[in-house]
Amino acid sequence: MPTPPATPAPATGHGHAPGTAVPAPVPVPMPVPAQVPAPAPVPADPPIYKAVLSLWASQGRTLPGHRDQEWARLAAGPVWADRTVRVSGTLVRPGDGR
Repeated sequence: MPTPPATPAPATGHGHAPGTAVPAPVPVPMPVPAQVPAPAPVPADPPIYKAVLSLWASQGRTLPGHRDQEWARLAAGPVWADRTVRVSGTLVRPGDGR
């Protein structure tokens, strides 16, 4: 008569021998959030810088921290070798050498 197949041993954990106790889980301490210092206050621009920015703005120049409208206009258009472009109010033709 053939022998019956062996019955599998009950699961006891991750690779532990049958009949041994599974170790209790080890508690993991919660991480403590790092204290982030508040950003230092940004000092106001000295009057000389305010005067320069006002002058540049009145002349239509690009200001630090602001979008350059002329560059955006030039970069947005198609690039053609025979195209005439207006840069800062001056008409420039290809090969003009300016």
